[in-house]
Amino acid sequence: MARGRKANSTKVRCDRCGREFLQNGIASHQRACERQLRVAEGGRQLVGGYNDAPEGSGQAANLGIDYEEDVSPNEELNEDPRGPPWAIAVPLDGVALPAMDVPPALDILLAVDVPPGADAPPLGVVFEDDANANTNADANANANANVTEGEGGATSTSESVASLRLPTFRAPTLINAPMLSEDDFLVVRHPHAQVPPFIKPFEEFNRGAPDVDPARLPKNPTEPFDSVADFEFAEIAADAALSQKHVNRLLSLIGRVANGSAAISFRTYRDMKKAWDVASYQAPTYVSHSVVVPYKNEDRTYAMHARDPFEWGISLVKDPLLAPQFVWNSQRLYKYNGTTWERFVDEPDTADRWWEVESALPADGNLLGYILYADKTRLSSFGTQKGYPIMARLANLPARVRNSDGHGGGQIIGFLPIVEDEKEEGKKGFTNHKRAVWHSAFEILLERIRTYGKIGYKCECGDGVLRVLYPIILMLVADYEEQAVMSLIHGPNGLCPCPVCEIPANEQQYLSIQPTHPARDPSHVQAIVEDASLNKAQMEEVLKPMGIRPLKNVFWTMPHCNVYKALSWDRLHAYHGGLFSDHLFAQFQDVVSKLGRPAVAQVNDQFNAIPRWPNLNHFAEVAAVNFTDGTKYEDISKVIVPASYNVFPQSTCPRGYILLKCLRCYIVLDVLSGLEVHLASTMELYAKGLIKFSDTIKYGEEHPEKNWNFPKGHTQQHVLDDIGAKGVTKNFNGKLFEKLHGPVKEIYDRQTNFKNVDVQIAEIEHRRMVAQFIRAHLDAVNEAAKQDQADTTTRKGSLQFSHIRLGSLITQTFADLEKSRTADPIFTRFRLRLEAYLNRRYASTAWVRLKAEDEISVSRYIQADYESRVGFAQLRLVFICEFEKTAYPIALVSNFDVATTRIPAMDADLGLHRVRQSADPVFIPATSIIRGALLSDAFTAGQRDRFVIDTVDGDMFLRLGQDVPAWKF
Repeated sequence: MARGRKANSTKVRCDRCGREFLQNGIASHQRACERQLRVAEGGRQLVGGYNDAPEGSGQAANLGIDYEEDVSPNEELNEDPRGPPWAIAVPLDGVALPAMDVPPALDILLAVDVPPGADAPPLGVVFEDDANANTNADANANANANVTEGEGGATSTSESVASLRLPTFRAPTLINAPMLSEDDFLVVRHPHAQVPPFIKPFEEFNRGAPDVDPARLPKNPTEPFDSVADFEFAEIAADAALSQKHVNRLLSLIGRVANGSAAISFRTYRDMKKAWDVASYQAPTYVSHSVVVPYKNEDRTYAMHARDPFEWGISLVKDPLLAPQFVWNSQRLYKYNGTTWERFVDEPDTADRWWEVESALPADGNLLGYILYADKTRLSSFGTQKGYPIMARLANLPARVRNSDGHGGGQIIGFLPIVEDEKEEGKKGFTNHKRAVWHSAFEILLERIRTYGKIGYKCECGDGVLRVLYPIILMLVADYEEQAVMSLIHGPNGLCPCPVCEIPANEQQYLSIQPTHPARDPSHVQAIVEDASLNKAQMEEVLKPMGIRPLKNVFWTMPHCNVYKALSWDRLHAYHGGLFSDHLFAQFQDVVSKLGRPAVAQVNDQFNAIPRWPNLNHFAEVAAVNFTDGTKYEDISKVIVPASYNVFPQSTCPRGYILLKCLRCYIVLDVLSGLEVHLASTMELYAKGLIKFSDTIKYGEEHPEKNWNFPKGHTQQHVLDDIGAKGVTKNFNGKLFEKLHGPVKEIYDRQTNFKNVDVQIAEIEHRRMVAQFIRAHLDAVNEAAKQDQADTTTRKGSLQFSHIRLGSLITQTFADLEKSRTADPIFTRFRLRLEAYLNRRYASTAWVRLKAEDEISVSRYIQADYESRVGFAQLRLVFICEFEKTAYPIALVSNFDVATTRIPAMDADLGLHRVRQSADPVFIPATSIIRGALLSDAFTAGQRDRFVIDTVDGDMFLRLGQDVPAWKF
């Protein structure tokens, strides 16, 4: 029932089950009741039942708006206040269930919330299984079933989005549910959580940070530093990468000018270093390891400096400051759209892989999920000195913590050895040797994760709860080159260059909704590599068609880790720094250059004319410029089509026109892949876009000089599988890890003597981690003290109006405002027009006059929290005007209407969203503003047309697709 509609209290009896329901809900109930009876009847005809098994359930996410969590993972859940106890039927995907007289083809969940004194046992609820849902085995066995053959390989144009494999995204059926409203949320936690499912209305659902228990915080968070001032000085020195010489000079200066208001006990760099050494116990320290691997009948030894990732993870688990943030059980989240429940995912705990692993653990076990990253980087400006950092994050912490630069965020846990030998470089044997060193080093690094992943580790967590933890490698993040090392494939020149599936190299350009080729099977590869009956040549011959190197993979020994499933699609390297930068944009620059200097100048001028926008780089030149930053390529792609569409008319530059269509398809895929919440419907949008891109990229058939058979073009085939298994792509985007390279390079450049740098960087990096730990606890203690003395007074002069916040105010009289804007005709008779508007809209009695000397507060900052429908207007002025003793936020805008006439055919081809300016500016309440929209010039002579750039972010793309049907993708 829509929110705000008056409820009908008339009850109607169901003629199938005899229970009474409100008239508004009887039709929906009867459909569900009929379906349940049909399933039950079918069940009675089947043989079998469930025996000896645990209970079932699922977990939570957010929806594009920042929510604050009101139900922590360990919080007791009260009975739903809006109705009687209810049960839910959900697809449980292999989770064992309590013994019941129900056929095994059905999924069951028990309602555990039974009112006191009730005679009836807990309700059993069935969910009709989707007979058409494919399993992974089915998908592999029938990998080519829906693919038609075209010249050069498989093509996907015959496939339907309806066949998209999203079995766990099926809608659940609720029995005895409370009255539902549109936008309600359903949370289904994993059976091991022993928590019943619950419903939250839209206003109450949030996933913010839970409160920290102040009693569990340290009394002296800066210990072993003698004072807060000592720690703050040492923290500044570490952050600024000050050398020993600079620290001594600064301390000498402070000592001479100190006035006694703060006590700094340091006198030399040695004093500060001693304090760091004592404080080092706050985090696991680095240890040197020897990695010994044979090559050409001799052992070669390499040094690796690393901290134990298991010990690092446990140090976070035991921290009382982070304890409320940890999630210990997987869950499935649903949003009610008025007719059915639609599942959505964001964090790893809301996706399928965590649920599957947790189901395989003992009932009292909890998953401790690791996200690992490794990548070589250049430390020196000339690239002569390299580093090979390994980084880690914990999937149990929410993205706002896990993806941050602070305490609980990503951390460097070691430096892999760099294997170089100029005489041997390029030889197949030496290449295999480097891969063997990598996996041998990781075997040392992951030793305790392998051990405790099998037997569990009993640990008292930061919240005081004793848990049995199973450390699991949940995700591996890397660029393609590093994924080739992790998976031990031959790389782009192999016969099967994809690290996830066995697609032949010459078929990578053909994309599909379903997998076109079988997924890689680690057990199959392991059996071949460990087959003692095969000699080296025979083994290579067997593995060659699969593109696999004849080496042992360290991840084979990791519990619950399929290396090919753990490998994650990397949006940064696959899209921004791959498919776009190296291929689509390179083709774009080639086409522009061949059109000559006028086209180059036009493209650059029109890029420069794109208005500046928050978090979007502005470019004055792009036609012949290359960048090293993937973010810059991402920002270019967002505006490339509206900034250059008129340079490539279809009649005179067909190659450029087709390329623009390819670019439009690509940027739609990029925006959808970057959404921070995914529903079944948005995943279907991506599936449609993938097919459209595959069809459009036939550009290569007309221009065969461009080869589209390359891995970074193919790997997007696996995006939907990764989102369904691991959550949204920000959980495994290499961009989040690559920003950690910056501090490492800074340490190398400013704090080392350029010799034996791994040891020096490890020591200084350890100090940074300790500083983060102490700073986080110091801030928490200070914040707790502030809460004890909280000021409960209401802030005066609030700038908040409904969902609008105004700031940067400047007071002006009407006379001064009109005088300063005489050149702009929109401000002609501004005061009189505003007077008429206010009186028509707000006056309660006689006409109220505005005087020239009256003042308004002009705002230069506006922030909107939005959830509404869309119209378009150009904001010319926003201000606060007091009228009849009430302050009103007012905006002066120029309206834009969706263009319906004189629309070029290319608008639809290229996804251009054209709006046209109305004649007169108008006043509107500032509270009617929904959000900002980037409007760019359409470069159309004689018209006041603009393009709404829908690809600036995912919200804008989805909003326009929903609210402007003519623009739907």
